[in-house]
Amino acid sequence: MTSHGQVPPVASDSTGTLHARRLLRLAWIAVVAIPFAFVAGMFAGEGLLALQGYTGEGAVPPGAVALAAGPAILLILAPALAAAVLGFRARSHGQSQGIIPAVIGIVAAAFTIITNMLPLLLRLG
Repeated sequence: MTSHGQVPPVASDSTGTLHARRLLRLAWIAVVAIPFAFVAGMFAGEGLLALQGYTGEGAVPPGAVALAAGPAILLILAPALAAAVLGFRARSHGQSQGIIPAVIGIVAAAFTIITNMLPLLLRLG
């Protein structure tokens, strides 16, 4: 029992654990957002090509592809990189499960970069 003027001591790592769990939760939210960002990025890329006057018929110049692909790839990569960063931060704060969303984010980001840059590089080369 405590008297009216005393506050029971709080565990020293309770704030750190709370912060680590929050980071882990945000990392998993970012993982869930990856497919939605993929769809949004595809629509954005196609929309940017359409705004430049290309409807998909015929060859599109590499400059127009790069102009449309840049923002689309950034939109697709954002949640994957967020999952990686937040997962590693959660792990460094004591939540070892943070490695799972971090690896998922890294694999998704690498897959996005490879699948979007390889055709452009093959076209240029």
